[in-house]
Amino acid sequence: MNQLARLSPDTRARFTSAEFLHMVESGAFDGMKVELIDGELARMNPPMNGHSAAQANVVFYLAQKMGPSLVRGETGIVLNDSNVVSCDAALLRQTVTENRFLTPADILLVIEITQTTQSRDLGLKRMLYARAGIPTYWTIDGVRRVIHVHAEPVDGEYTDVHTVRFGEPLAVPGCEAAITLD
Repeated sequence: MNQLARLSPDTRARFTSAEFLHMVESGAFDGMKVELIDGELARMNPPMNGHSAAQANVVFYLAQKMGPSLVRGETGIVLNDSNVVSCDAALLRQTVTENRFLTPADILLVIEITQTTQSRDLGLKRMLYARAGIPTYWTIDGVRRVIHVHAEPVDGEYTDVHTVRFGEPLAVPGCEAAITLD
């Protein structure tokens, strides 16, 4: 006779990226914003108005310089077998026409707006993007009016880190262009 399994309180269900993507495709998370972090589900809060405005701004300016086919607003990225995240914007190496989650090989730049998620974006997300080998990572801090630029990932850490103030030119990776956020 089958018996009910008893799980200890600290036992957690872990999922692979493939399992997570299957759940996404089946509609398991419809109406929710969910990421897979180290094999565990993490719910995200919906963005507020200031966040959305900053996201629209950076996508607009990048699309003006690089063309709309290389710029994505909020999109999902499969970083590895246990991490699937959503970023606020991304600049692609080349146009991706398939309806799929992006991979690090697709991405030249990933961007997070840090309105309410600064510690997560400068900590966990920075580490995940560096480990995945994403060449450049920007965190846009509208409160302090700065962009933290992280570049040149080596052994899971960005080796070139600097800050650009709003109103100053911000070099766009992969080209000679710059944008200015205000």
